[in-house]
Amino acid sequence: MRGGRIALFGGTTEGRLLAKKLTEEGFEGVLLVATEYGALLAAGEGGACMPAGRQASRDGENASAGIRVHAGRLDQAQMEALFSQERVGLAIDATHPYAVRATANIREACRRTGVLYLRCIRGETPGAGGNPEALPGERMVRFPDMARAAEWLKETEGNILLTTGSRDLAAFSGIDRERMYVRVLPAERSLAACREQGHMGRHVIAMQGPFSEELNLALLREFSCRILVTKDGGSQGGFEEKRRAAARAGAVFAVVERPGETGFSMEEVIKRAREWRNNETGRI
Repeated sequence: MRGGRIALFGGTTEGRLLAKKLTEEGFEGVLLVATEYGALLAAGEGGACMPAGRQASRDGENASAGIRVHAGRLDQAQMEALFSQERVGLAIDATHPYAVRATANIREACRRTGVLYLRCIRGETPGAGGNPEALPGERMVRFPDMARAAEWLKETEGNILLTTGSRDLAAFSGIDRERMYVRVLPAERSLAACREQGHMGRHVIAMQGPFSEELNLALLREFSCRILVTKDGGSQGGFEEKRRAAARAGAVFAVVERPGETGFSMEEVIKRAREWRNNETGRI
């Protein structure tokens, strides 16, 4: 069942960077992203990956297209089938820190098929889950999950800049839509989720990050937001830029903490992938 190829899960920044680094080192396999938008981002960053069905030259910009891109959500059974079809021996989980269900499915698919599993995790942002040095004017509150954050928001007043993404909009369905300004990716799936939850017109901000402190501050001021809600997305998710902007705007900075998990840094994942390949091929 096991082979010498890799399956890399994640349309995240880490996933795309890992794909680039691993292709440069000659790894072959597939990068799995949930949406066509994620596939476009992966194929566009340095030419490291190519969409499924396209061929890449080994000369020029797309030199190491050993990892192709597959777009579409997979359940556990589909993951197992893909491992067999692609002759996968190593699966790297670089999905978003909050994608708990996806991670559980990947782990179980690996367990059932004997594929080696590596979890790549973001370093937590100082100030998200600990006791950072407070910024001037900062007011930070933390919640263990979206539901707790939503309950708290119901008891507050003023406009809200919600930056937790389109997949979590339903958790905030009990809050007056006129108070909420939601920032989501400029993809049809995201916009459809906004429509389904009743977010329309100027209350939807469709943009691709990363976002600077100044842009975050401009949005808070433009929409007179008194609260900014975020996940702890680490430096890749622009956590500090949002935190500083909220402090400058005098807005409450509401953080939904990460689910607890263990894993490896990107550098350690690459090191372990090399060791796995050497063991598989007999190289020293």
